[in-house]
Amino acid sequence: MKISAFITGYWHFNLFALILAGILVVFHLVTSKNFSKSKQILFYSGIVLLLLVTNSPLSFLAHGYLFSIHMIAHITLLLIVPPMLLAGMNPVLLEKLHQSVFRKTGEILFTAPVAWLLGMAAMYIWHIPALFGALEHSPVLHDLEILSLLILGIIFIWPVYSPIPWKRLEPLQSALYLFIACTGCTVLGILITFAPPSLYIPYMHGQSSAVWEMVRNDWGITPAADQQAGGLIMWVPACLIYVTNIMLILAGFFNQPYTSED
Repeated sequence: MKISAFITGYWHFNLFALILAGILVVFHLVTSKNFSKSKQILFYSGIVLLLLVTNSPLSFLAHGYLFSIHMIAHITLLLIVPPMLLAGMNPVLLEKLHQSVFRKTGEILFTAPVAWLLGMAAMYIWHIPALFGALEHSPVLHDLEILSLLILGIIFIWPVYSPIPWKRLEPLQSALYLFIACTGCTVLGILITFAPPSLYIPYMHGQSSAVWEMVRNDWGITPAADQQAGGLIMWVPACLIYVTNIMLILAGFFNQPYTSED
């Protein structure tokens, strides 16, 4: 099968993700009319990425054919899209929500230790082999995965990029927070990379013989290589996301003008 034929013929539309993206866009338009152009670009880029990994041929490959593509989608939904969506949230509205009925819940969920644990839980729990296998048979569970990754991703990154400035960690604290998360991500990546190929591959059983022929024969991707690539993606590129953010935070910290108290 040619790449062009695959791209045009194997779209995997997810109604839940489309509705979710629509709700987010409407909410943003109603509450964030005067946002800067840069924040608008970040927010809508996050929406595009959300739709790309849930409704494109990439989603088709991730759902039953290539574990490595599934891993790319997982990392995108958990680590890349949430901070982009946060950029499009109105801090005034969030402050009002914080002072209302959500105050007690927010004080627990959005504290750094709890947020970190929830972010790591989203990364580890969805890669329990039995649960991963159940995803391939249950559209409802698959939609729950998408929603949970976005919500837990927002909670995880909140202490670092909260739209409410006084809720953020200090720059050095943010760097340490992300570094420890990078370590947790590395451990999971190593475990998957060096695990037996039978850990996840038996659950990849898509129905299209033409796609299998393209993946196995044209692209030369073996089951073992696919699982190892998934582990390496969780290990290296995911940690690069953390490291890039750490460098940006530290660059901003060290570029702050020095003010003497004398």
